[in-house]
Amino acid sequence: MPLKIDLRINGYDDDNRGIYYGESGRCLIFLTNHEAIEDIYKTMNHEIIHYCLDKAGESENMDEDMEERLIFCVQWADETLV
Repeated sequence: MPLKIDLRINGYDDDNRGIYYGESGRCLIFLTNHEAIEDIYKTMNHEIIHYCLDKAGESENMDEDMEERLIFCVQWADETLV
């Protein structure tokens, strides 16, 4: 099942920038919770990595905190591995 990305401009009250739903292979990106287009790209990449981990079966081996930490490290690897 391919990943579906929905961009939303309203409809969510907290400071959540994006959510990935493994059951449906869909992620929501909340545009109003971003300050710049670069932030939107980072959130999209973050949710895509969730999707990749899910499809590879790796999400089953991690709790939510571990998965978030792994994604953070992947996203910042080019800055820290100089």
